[in-house]
Amino acid sequence: MSSIKELEKKHLANTLQMIEQEKQILLKQKQQLTGQFQSDLKELADLKIQTGSSEAFYESVVDYQRHEQDLLLKYQTTQQQEKRLNTLAVMENTPYFARIDFTEQNEKETLYIGIASLRDQKEQPIIIDWRAPIANLYYEGKLGETTYQTEHDQFEVDLQLKRQFQIKQGQLLAVVDTSEAINDEFLLEILDEASSNQMKNIVATIQQAQNTIIRDLHSKAMVIQGIAGSGKTSALLQRVAYILYHNRQWLDEKAVLIFSPNRLFSDYISMVLPSLGESEVPTRTFSDFLQQLLPQLKIQKETKLEEDFLTDQHDKITQYKQGIHAVYQIKPYLQKITANGPIFRSLKADQQVYLSKEQMRQWYLETNPQLPLYQRMQLLQTKLLKKLGGIQKDEAKLPWVKELVEERLQLAYEENPHLEVNERTERQLRKQLKAEIVRKKFSKIKRAIKKFQFVHTQQQYLHFLKTLEPVITMQTQCSIADFQQHLLSVREDLKMKQLALTDACLYFLLAKGLYPIYVEQKARYIFIDEMQDFPPAQVALLRSLYPKANLTLCGDLNQKVFGNDAIIDCLPSLFPDVEVTNYQLTTSYRSTQEITRFANQFLSGADQVQTTARMGQLPQAYHFDQTKQAIDWLTQQITAKTKLPIRSAIICKTSAECQELYHQLSESMQQKVQLITNEETFMKKNWLIIPAYLAKGLEFDQVFAWKIGEQYAKAHDQLILYTIFTRAMHQLKIITIKQTSPLLALAKSDTYLQE
Repeated sequence: MSSIKELEKKHLANTLQMIEQEKQILLKQKQQLTGQFQSDLKELADLKIQTGSSEAFYESVVDYQRHEQDLLLKYQTTQQQEKRLNTLAVMENTPYFARIDFTEQNEKETLYIGIASLRDQKEQPIIIDWRAPIANLYYEGKLGETTYQTEHDQFEVDLQLKRQFQIKQGQLLAVVDTSEAINDEFLLEILDEASSNQMKNIVATIQQAQNTIIRDLHSKAMVIQGIAGSGKTSALLQRVAYILYHNRQWLDEKAVLIFSPNRLFSDYISMVLPSLGESEVPTRTFSDFLQQLLPQLKIQKETKLEEDFLTDQHDKITQYKQGIHAVYQIKPYLQKITANGPIFRSLKADQQVYLSKEQMRQWYLETNPQLPLYQRMQLLQTKLLKKLGGIQKDEAKLPWVKELVEERLQLAYEENPHLEVNERTERQLRKQLKAEIVRKKFSKIKRAIKKFQFVHTQQQYLHFLKTLEPVITMQTQCSIADFQQHLLSVREDLKMKQLALTDACLYFLLAKGLYPIYVEQKARYIFIDEMQDFPPAQVALLRSLYPKANLTLCGDLNQKVFGNDAIIDCLPSLFPDVEVTNYQLTTSYRSTQEITRFANQFLSGADQVQTTARMGQLPQAYHFDQTKQAIDWLTQQITAKTKLPIRSAIICKTSAECQELYHQLSESMQQKVQLITNEETFMKKNWLIIPAYLAKGLEFDQVFAWKIGEQYAKAHDQLILYTIFTRAMHQLKIITIKQTSPLLALAKSDTYLQE
């Protein structure tokens, strides 16, 4: 094996040399191209459009467009070079992670597999991309006779070797030959590494179940259910990278939408795609996405919704509005109002009504009653623009316009004393000034017509909610008085030009049914992480906007922190015309066996989690009679020295508990610890205080579950405890003060240590 390792070290050195050579060539080309780009930009700025004759005008315009096209091509080339340089920077650290040897058609081949391809000067492959069809031999092929599938064909090969490498900072640390996709010893060693502030690229550790998910190109709708630490988010992001690679000839990353639960989590996963050799696809929250769709309204942050559920005080009316049944009510409502049309608003200029809502109603009733509402609205829009044209013509004949034209004309003469004017040009100038004056006066009305602002969408939404009163009061068991109060709250929000996320979602769906809405963002593939906290109404909105897009939903129903309907139950309604492919990942790779076994007790028997063979310490429970004792002990933990920097999280149930704990620490301890109570804050320190709902999806070397007392007593608190406990990779410490949670008391005594 030592001779094998020496040979592999030489191959690694040669590979790193080729990476450096390509890097230097690209840097030189980039420098030259940047210089040309700046020169061309200056040349373009100096170009003038010639107006002396029609021929000169045409030639100068063509010349200008040619220069613009050249600039665009150079800019795109520079972007591609930058992307490749970023990939090479990652490859300098770990150029590849595996090797396969095989015979195909009596020819022996050796291929190394990495995050991106690398070729020598003769265009021979040195490293192949992990997403290439032949790379699947490493992930799924068995030693001996096997096959690999391309887009059009299947090829038979004799797979003779699967070799794995552990390479860090360009140094070969270990080599092992195996028959599996990844040797257990290698996997455990990688899993045993310390966590970091951003999720790692782990293509070297893709398991067969994950590989099937990643390479599935046939499913139009996919659901990935995985337990905590099963690698579901990694599989989701690797699936994004694989789809971008496979469809690279036509798929732009701008046509890919990735949704995450909050900005904190978005930052955590932000470096995964770049580390896989892809451009960073912006990960967004649904709130940010909806804000772009409704720029005229401010979408309120829903942090209160999260806290309300954690304290078991969630609003049943809000819950109903997030569900699929609320979305179902929009279509019949629109059908009901189609006969008479929506609520209109009069259009004014200088406080005078020029197009009244009564006229609009009449013109709407004149449209074809057989057409759906949004088409009749388009016809009405055309009618209003035509009527506005007539109004502008009549306005142009009024004395005030003529007077203003004369004033403007006189001013033009004063400012340009050498202006050559004859009878024809003066008449033309008068006509131009008249049109400009009238156009300016009615510009707001014209803009309002084009944006369908002659529809009173806010009043229409309130009217829609009023019609839901019998349904909501019956299904939620809330009183009519409670519903009226809720309606009043929405009305006040609309007066302030703001809406809660739940209302904004229904508001947009209703508006989209009333009239056409242009959405600039196009999407061919949509990926949703933490789907258990993604309300069905939001998925319905995405399906409405992008009916032909492929959707991948990923999450863990055991970590449901919001009070939403289970999205799994709504899949037949959300995808009535599409077969949904379901995948389950049931092995946890994050936590040690001991932590996973302990956390399992807070799940139902059917949801029990399989674990890896990675062993560690039993979770430890510490009980204190006084808060001060607990704070003193925690201070010792924070100041204790460790061999290597480790990331630690003190997880509380709510933001209020986090703030209370932080302020109980001394000033010197506050300097060492970062308090995170909202999604706007990014992780910067190795010690965090964070609420449970923001910790979802994250992982830490050690977790301190703070004050697990009587506030954890109800059935839904079991899942919150499960979420907290499964954030720990290596160590879990549970702190109780005065009272101990009755749920914790039910845990088996041999699954943790009582200190």
